[in-house]
Amino acid sequence: MSALTELLLLLTLFASYFTPLLATGISDYDESQQGIQGGLFGFNRALGRRVVYLGLALAALINRKKLRVAGTFAYNCFFKRLGNHDNQQKRLNAFYEGQASVYDATRGGLLRGRKTMLRLCAAELERASEGKGGLVWVDVGGGTGWNIEQMDAIFGIRNFERVYLVDLCEPLCSVAEQRFKAKGWTNVVVVCQDAATFKLPGLSSIEASADLVTMSYSLSMIETFYPVVDRLASILKPQTGILGVADFYVSDSTDKSRLHQQPSKHSSPHRLGYHCNWFTRMFWQHWFELDHVFLHPCRRNYLEHVFATHKAFNGRNHFVIPQLIQIPYYVWLGKRPSGTCAAGGSLAQPSTATASGWVRHPYRPERPEHAQFTTYIYAFTWEDPRCDLQVLDLKPGDSLLVITSAGDNALAYAAAHQDQITLHCVDMNPCQNHLLELKLACLRTLEYKQFWQLFGNGQIDGFANILDSILSPWLSPEAYQYWRNNVDTFGGSQTSSAWAKRMAVGKWLGATNLYTTGYSGLALQCLHAMLRLTGTRRAAQRMVENTLSLSEQQLEWRRHMRGWVRGTLATLFLDNPVIMWRLLGVPINQWNMLRSEGSMSQYISDTIEPVIAGTSLAYDNYFYHLLFALRYSPTCCPAYLTKEGFDNLQRTLRADTPLSDRCTFRLHTDTILDVLAKMSPGELTKAVIMDHMDWFSEDSAQQEVSALARVIAKGGFVLWRSAARLPWYVEVFEKNGFAVEPISVRQPNTMQPLDRVNMYASFYKATKL
Repeated sequence: MSALTELLLLLTLFASYFTPLLATGISDYDESQQGIQGGLFGFNRALGRRVVYLGLALAALINRKKLRVAGTFAYNCFFKRLGNHDNQQKRLNAFYEGQASVYDATRGGLLRGRKTMLRLCAAELERASEGKGGLVWVDVGGGTGWNIEQMDAIFGIRNFERVYLVDLCEPLCSVAEQRFKAKGWTNVVVVCQDAATFKLPGLSSIEASADLVTMSYSLSMIETFYPVVDRLASILKPQTGILGVADFYVSDSTDKSRLHQQPSKHSSPHRLGYHCNWFTRMFWQHWFELDHVFLHPCRRNYLEHVFATHKAFNGRNHFVIPQLIQIPYYVWLGKRPSGTCAAGGSLAQPSTATASGWVRHPYRPERPEHAQFTTYIYAFTWEDPRCDLQVLDLKPGDSLLVITSAGDNALAYAAAHQDQITLHCVDMNPCQNHLLELKLACLRTLEYKQFWQLFGNGQIDGFANILDSILSPWLSPEAYQYWRNNVDTFGGSQTSSAWAKRMAVGKWLGATNLYTTGYSGLALQCLHAMLRLTGTRRAAQRMVENTLSLSEQQLEWRRHMRGWVRGTLATLFLDNPVIMWRLLGVPINQWNMLRSEGSMSQYISDTIEPVIAGTSLAYDNYFYHLLFALRYSPTCCPAYLTKEGFDNLQRTLRADTPLSDRCTFRLHTDTILDVLAKMSPGELTKAVIMDHMDWFSEDSAQQEVSALARVIAKGGFVLWRSAARLPWYVEVFEKNGFAVEPISVRQPNTMQPLDRVNMYASFYKATKL
């Protein structure tokens, strides 16, 4: 509806409401109160009706085209009698013949996901074809040709040698032919035939001929769908061919905790957001069947049985009334199975490591140890890689095991040493590896400016489009699903969800960028809420500005922040084990180690005072800079965010980089113990396990150290940090054949920080004898 129409309707309502008041105001008759009410109310009703009718007439006159479209749609869908027809084509012709011309104008809000599907397909074609041309696209159930017109803006129709639109409905095909003729596309052909038996003119053989096949809200309308899916499998090119589908669906009744525990060999065992509740399943399935649209889960299940899932996204269409009406729909990309499928249904691609510089090892997302995580704990890594690099002394041929966390330290190691090293990044939380995988894909494909916006500022406009059009071919199905369902992570205050959060819980308690998401982001939001409540927010901002010297920084801290941080912060946060785990990811075992070293007030003093006195929060200490600024700055950021670090990493991840000059990332979504069990003796040269051992019981520590002793080569070593000055598990390492030495140990009441974070009491090295 146009703005002028809305204004007229608003004025109409205004007039209909205030006409009685205006009429009463102009009355000069000296009558009794009862007489005034009786005479004027009749006058008011008549005048009000005239104003309303006039306003509606003007609105209808100005917006008559849209009203005609809506009327045509309503009549053909809800009032027109279709009669009895002996086949599906006649029924489709009867249903669409009166509304074919308005089809596209009336389906935009209902048929969601079509552009997403096209962008994903275009990105896959771009990566596979690399501009070689000669592509063939078959759009099955293409109707009016809307998909093909949209693809021209995304990928370019002239990049295809041939494009075929296949549809059974003659009125819709007629609209498509007129559209293509107006565009002057001579390589686009409309084929008005059945989807199970169609022929493609101009091709010597239809078998294995198509680079791309798409179905946009057509699979659910085909009554006999099994032969259609089989037909698509026969015409799609093996290995490189892509099938794209966007459609409505409902899930089966299987409880989501047991969803697809025994999947077919090509289906995805876990589909994020796939499950529908009982009401959604029953209501939408029966509602759409009234219009001969079939949402039974057998259609999608068979699709995923025949094809290997390559990408998938399950969404909800908040049609007309958001949150009340939620129609399930999905976007899905598949390939013909090559005989090598990863466990869990996603395609196993052995060449991924050599083509892009990393590989994501398959895992089973429905396993309880993975399913417990719905987001990452750490949006940033809180260990200083500078100290690690000084001890690691990385050399070509090194094979490291590191804990993924947010991936910052693994990227720092790779940025500093691009020679042939292998980084095994391990995390039980799938979302942590999703975050690292996203960073790797961005390094592989984006320019530095975009990369900085994403991970320096934590915000970028149009992330969904970047994800679909550029990044999707380089992401695993699981990582793509996660980020497609969380596109507002990088949207900041410009997204409606972030705006709603701000309105609901206050300015600093609504997500604003990447670094205020996850559990660590929640901790930052709470910190900034306290800064505002205590009136020290401005002081915190001044400390990260690049105008303060170290002495001025220290003065600002002592005057405005030290008192409440050492008192309030220690009492409310650090001295509460529940808050420490939920917000900071500190488990009870590690919290007990902290408390055994002294009071929390003393711990805060020993941690922060040396950092404030000895490191610049504006130029060097990017850890605390992020803490107070909620973003990095070009003068204070991790190594991988600098232009030099970005160039080094992009060079090693690009396909044209020789293998001898390449750093390879291998992402494992598993426990360290399980990853070590799959490795050969002596396969690793070094391992950096952060503060991981602080979490363990004695039995668990013995199991992991024993596994490390088997896999670490002689002369190799393990690095770790601990909340204790002398961790109890030092003896466990020594009993398993390691020589343990402290790299540094923090002493109470000293002003010498261990590193730029200084939150740990010790830093240790255990060398395999």
